[in-house]
Amino acid sequence: MAKNKDFDEFDDEEMDAEVEAQLEAEENAAQIVRDYSDRRILIWEEDDARREACLEVLTDLLVGSTIKAVKTEAEAQEQLENDDWDTFVVDFYTDGVSSSEFIKNANNYPGSILVAINMGPLTLAEERDPARTELLRRLFDVERANTQIRA
Repeated sequence: MAKNKDFDEFDDEEMDAEVEAQLEAEENAAQIVRDYSDRRILIWEEDDARREACLEVLTDLLVGSTIKAVKTEAEAQEQLENDDWDTFVVDFYTDGVSSSEFIKNANNYPGSILVAINMGPLTLAEERDPARTELLRRLFDVERANTQIRA
């Protein structure tokens, strides 16, 4: 692989090899199986189809994690009060979510991560695309600490 060359200096064969190497590296990185068995994730989404899609995508993506999906703010608040969670997933495009009491409480939950995802376009087939998978996974790979982390 040639380094420090301008784009115009690559011949077609070198360019093909460079692109192929980059694609292979990305594909290998996406195929790494990670263990999320220590993760506890709570999803709050009122729309049934979006909630199920998000649950399916995250279950497939975050192997070994404990994930619970609830429909109402009351259910989310109950889970927050009665169980330990390290990550909360919501869709801020849903009316009232960003100003809800649950979000205020989740923001003050020790060592938690609040992940805001637009759940509307989530589909398992699209999320299996390595580029999308890595972008979504990075939201959950933030190191948890004793202080609040915002993702």
